[in-house]
Amino acid sequence: MPPPRIRNEQAGPSAEPAPILTCRHEALNMSYLRAGESGPPVVMLHGWGAFKELWWSTLRGMGRDHRCFALDFPGHGDSPIGHADTIDGLADAVGAFCDELGLREIVLMGHSMGGAVAAELALRRPTLVWRLVLVDAAIDAHLMPIYARIYLIPTFGWGILRLTQLVGRQIRPISTLVPHEHGGGWIRPWLRRSSYMARFEPEGLYRIYRSLFATQAGHRLALIVAPTLVVSGQFDSLVPTANSRRLARLIPGARYVQILGAMHNPMDERPRSFERAVRAFLGLT
Repeated sequence: MPPPRIRNEQAGPSAEPAPILTCRHEALNMSYLRAGESGPPVVMLHGWGAFKELWWSTLRGMGRDHRCFALDFPGHGDSPIGHADTIDGLADAVGAFCDELGLREIVLMGHSMGGAVAAELALRRPTLVWRLVLVDAAIDAHLMPIYARIYLIPTFGWGILRLTQLVGRQIRPISTLVPHEHGGGWIRPWLRRSSYMARFEPEGLYRIYRSLFATQAGHRLALIVAPTLVVSGQFDSLVPTANSRRLARLIPGARYVQILGAMHNPMDERPRSFERAVRAFLGLT
């Protein structure tokens, strides 16, 4: 039987979308967004070179009946990198964040590199992670297409990274006009995302990037005990659907769903369909 494909853009309860607050944990030196005052906690992790606002629509929707938190990883957004420049270090930082805020039995959602971090945390602290959602997760990144490793090419890769940031700075006057709640699609989300990477400290980004491709989960994925949903964008060329299907096979009992019309960022490109898939997984529809 083929995996379900989410097409319907109707999603969630009829209550008004939750307001979003920008917060900072001073002791951890981490910036985060918060939405919702009651319900199970949901922690959202973005990918490499991304930012907490990528989850804006998901926060607004899931915050109607959950306590939602979207973090800026160290080295991204408004969170300084400090010593968290590896996948292990980022997993430790997320665990410390949950402990500081008293979050227990969380729904942990990880996108791209954030999926690798989420899987690592689920393996380390199975009692913390109640449900796991992996979105176009860059787990075992060495299996991704060769062009995904362009920044690792000696000398040349570093130059491409700096050029990418330069381009982002050039288009920032346009991209900042795209609202966080843009309704989905491809062009506007891409413009919005491209301007953020230009703000980040390149040396830290490069160290994290190298760690992502050096980290291998492999057979350890079979040790994940949290019920898991693996989500893939239909047209994702960075983490192809075959990679996500592999994760669903290796993680015991994992479900796989494909978001039609989405590329690498389903929560940003098809936000209502993405929320609907998550709610179906959590038994809320």
